[in-house]
Amino acid sequence: MTSLNHWSNIFCKDSTPLTEVLNNKNIKILVKRDELNHPIIQGNKLRKLKYNIKYAIENGFSGIATFGGAYSNHLIAVAKCAELINFESVGVIRGNELELQPEKWSETLHQAQSYGMKFIFLNREEYRKKANSNVVKSSIDKSCYLIPEGGSNSLALKGVAEVIGELTQQTSEPTHIISACGTGGTLAGLIEGVNKANWNTQVIGIPVLKGAEFLVDDIAKLTIHNRFVQWKLYHDYHAGGYAKLNDERMIDFARNFIKNNKIDLDKIYTIKSFYAAYDMIEKGIIPASSKVVILHTGGLQGGIVT
Repeated sequence: MTSLNHWSNIFCKDSTPLTEVLNNKNIKILVKRDELNHPIIQGNKLRKLKYNIKYAIENGFSGIATFGGAYSNHLIAVAKCAELINFESVGVIRGNELELQPEKWSETLHQAQSYGMKFIFLNREEYRKKANSNVVKSSIDKSCYLIPEGGSNSLALKGVAEVIGELTQQTSEPTHIISACGTGGTLAGLIEGVNKANWNTQVIGIPVLKGAEFLVDDIAKLTIHNRFVQWKLYHDYHAGGYAKLNDERMIDFARNFIKNNKIDLDKIYTIKSFYAAYDMIEKGIIPASSKVVILHTGGLQGGIVT
């Protein structure tokens, strides 16, 4: 079987379901169930990797290299995808203190390694240089296709925009679509899709990082259509920062949501975006009679809320 056939088996699937969930307001809330698109290469990761992997195969690469921190679901997704298409994979990891201390590795790193990913650990100053790091340039073979942190580039946007294409076949135009936000690629892709569909939907991003105001500029750089679509980031739901969860209200909400709707939430992304959606409804930021779609961005392989 050729790599393109492997690619088709992974990425060319039916639309993910759209499920209505409970709320106590006069607001329709629908969940776009992208956590169901793959058990490992899950949610927005599958969307963002779809055309990046196709490009790598069609242009004769034999490996994939990418960047991420110790809790990056993107690393797991790239490692598993590479394994399935018989590619090498390399992860450039933020934090060189981990190199000689595998006992301190996250489950994410152990899982990515189990799929065959090799690691390059960089100190934080060197890591900020990304592809311009001399260590990266000298360590990664030219046969490896380099995907940016979080997978966020123009090819990623093309894949994420297909979420909106699917929604146009599943429901009428929503007033809002809400997604967790890490590097900005998913939100930029949703903006692209909303623009193409000619919807008046407001795209709302919930950054899971503390101090992520820089994402406004990053998203604007990724898509010129940000000027034609209503969109906004709400920075109050990071719960302490990336991979942190210092908000008992958020945990209680997640447990009740999972119990009532039978939809799992992950600890890093969706717990924050789903809580934010309900909190904004409660506070009237999202007004009565709205129709809200929450994008479930997956991440369950990294650990669910219990």
